[in-house]
Formats: sequence, structure tokens, C-alpha cells
Amino acid sequence: MKTNQKWKVLGLCLLLPWTAAHAQVEVNVSGAQVAARPIAILPVQGDPGVKMDYIIASDLHKTGLFQPLDPKSFPENPASPAALQYPAWKQAGADYVVMGMMQGGNAGQFVLNDVNSASQLANENLHDADARQLAHQAADWILYRLTGKRGVFGTQLAYVLEQGGAKGARRYSLLVSDVDGANRREIYSSNEPILSPSWAPNGQAVAFVTYANHHAQVVIQNIGGGSRVVAQGDGISSAPAFSPDGNYLAFVQSENNNPDIYLLNLASGAKSRLTDHAAIDTEPAFSPDGNYIYFTSDRSGSPQIYRMSRNGGGAERVVSGSGYSANSDLSPDGSSLVLTRQSGGGYQIGTYDLASKRFDALTSGRLDEGASFAPNGQLIIYATKEGGRSVLKVINSKGGVAQTLSDSNGRLRDPAWGPDTRPQP
Repeated sequence: MKTNQKWKVLGLCLLLPWTAAHAQVEVNVSGAQVAARPIAILPVQGDPGVKMDYIIASDLHKTGLFQPLDPKSFPENPASPAALQYPAWKQAGADYVVMGMMQGGNAGQFVLNDVNSASQLANENLHDADARQLAHQAADWILYRLTGKRGVFGTQLAYVLEQGGAKGARRYSLLVSDVDGANRREIYSSNEPILSPSWAPNGQAVAFVTYANHHAQVVIQNIGGGSRVVAQGDGISSAPAFSPDGNYLAFVQSENNNPDIYLLNLASGAKSRLTDHAAIDTEPAFSPDGNYIYFTSDRSGSPQIYRMSRNGGGAERVVSGSGYSANSDLSPDGSSLVLTRQSGGGYQIGTYDLASKRFDALTSGRLDEGASFAPNGQLIIYATKEGGRSVLKVINSKGGVAQTLSDSNGRLRDPAWGPDTRPQP
């Protein structure tokens, strides 16, 4: 579920703990809170100049599971896997060594070596759209081979860029980019606010809210071009969320100044009202099986998370505790929520296990909100304020390895992590 007050910032420049760079947009990665396995990513032979080893190392570092070695500490740069000197790498402190050899502009061979067993774990030929995408795929492949977990570095993000103009004018852009901020492109722009982007399950479209002629509109924008208005009203229209099959859209609309949740059949245009309560009901999100809708409501006096059937009816509160709980997003397996909770005068991000009813705080900022799970549930992106700037942070689900993404030209907000539509490994 997305709120109307989230900030998102994307960057194009990688700053690992052992690298330094300066650019208009910055990405900074800070240390993990869990033990990380040391891994050496050798320079990729035939790299066309995109620094594929840096991209792979940065991706792996974000998981909190790996600590890339400083290239200055590498004892050698072997020409082939057969020439690898395992004792030297063990002395250098590496558990794993990764080698890559390009085979054209968008394909390459990657070899994963286990230093402790002095053996080759995996050898794979990979291909992608270009060398940068290939590096992300290689990081996903390494993660899968070593943990059995599918990586998400080949997926995409959607977010909003808000920029100031002459005489107080504002410009808003709906942007899509790689997870590291590269390949950023504008898919929609307006002089009116753009809010609450939400991905279609097939990754080919994004729903969002904007305004036209003083009316709030829910718009579906195709990534490849073309858009359509699917809902409009005189009052509030907000917080769109696709059903898992992509056939329905839950959203918020107000009649008589009372926001409630509606369900729209995207094929027929038929609309049904799911809540009818004097309270504010907002921020709907489907369960992974599509049978339930989770939403935020202040019907108990303060914002809390509830659940109801996708057809409406009675709602049950699912998050215990007093105070403020909102802006929730379901994990891909449906076992937990990531949400914003008020604590100590501020708003922090944490995960809430639906079975044990345990809340684990992940952040300690004053205004952290709008969290979104990655498709594998291992990473989380959220919006916050830092040094007077509106920024995004990517953390792992245990709270380690914060990556800050920022843009000096404006505020980037409303993060939404796209689905993983790639074939299963």
C-alpha cells in the first residue's frame, strides 16, 4: 500500500566501501549488521567500460550476505579459471572468487569458485540486453547459486521526481529505472502532482494518481507508451493496487467526503464498493493469492492495518498494539508486512510477522515511510528525509546495508518495486 507522502531518490553512481566517485546522483552503501561472506569479483575480461565487476560487487553487498574484497588486495588476476591460485586467495581472506569473460556485447561466461574447497562451484553462460544488465544478472546468478534465493537486481523501480521551476511552478515525472538507478527513463510527466505508483503484475504498466481540471484521476500508464484514465471523481481518488492476476484494480475514492475502497474490473469497467464506513479507509493491497485485501483505516481511532475479503464484508484488524500503523506492503509469501509505525515522536519502518504478531523495527529516522518489498522479500525500499533532502533507502529485511539514493535536482518519492517477470532459474 502506498501513501501520498513518500519521497524517492535514484542514483547512477556506485559507491562501495572500497570505491569513490562523485556525480550528480549518488548511491551510497553503508555496512551490514550481519556477518557477510568475503567474495572477490575479478574484473570481467572484455568489459566494454561499464565496470561490470563494480556492479556485481555492489549488488551482492546490498543483500548483507556478502562483503566484496577491495580489488587492491587481490593477489592475482588470472587469465582463466584453471590458473586460479586458491592458496593465495585463501590468504587474502576470500571465501569465493568470481571470474567473468565477455562473449560479445551482451553475453558472457561466469565462473564461481569456492576457495575453501579449492573447487569450481558453477560455470554458466549468461546473456542479457547489454553489459550492465548482464552484470545484474550475474549478481542474481551468484546469489542463487550460493543461497538458493532468487536475486532481484534485474528488476525495476518506479518512482516520482518532483522538481521546482520558475515562479514556483512544479514539474512531476513518473520514472522507471534499474534497481541501482541506471537506465532511468520518464514514462509520464505533468505539472500536477503524481502519486502512489503501483506496478501491474506483468511489469508492463504502472497505475498512479494525478490531477486534471481539478479532478483526481487514476491512470494506467504502459511502460512502452500509451495511457488511460480508469477512475475519476470530484473528491479523492488514490492508492491504486493491482490484483495478482492483473484483472482488477483496488483504489480509494471519496463520495460525500468519505474515502472508501472500491474494486474496478479493468475489462468491463464495472466498479464495486468494498468498504462503507464513516472512517477513512485507504491504501489497499492484495494478498499474494488474491483472496484478501489489506488496508489502512482509522476506524479504531488511529490508523491501523485491517484485512477483508476481496469482495468486501467484515474487516479484521491484523496488526496489534496501540498508536499509528500504516503504509503497509505485504511480503511476497504473505507472511509479513513492512509498515510505518509511530515511535518516540517519529515514524520508522519495520516488519510485522502476521503469525507471531511480532514487530521488528528496521530504521531509526524521524520520517521513514512508504516501504515496498522486493519480489524476493529480501530487500526493502522506503522513503525518508536525510540532511534536508528527500531520499530513498534500500535495506535488507533484517535492517542491514542501507543504500541511499538521491538526486540533487529534485525530490524523488513514492517508491514501488516492480515484479520479477523473468523465467525461473
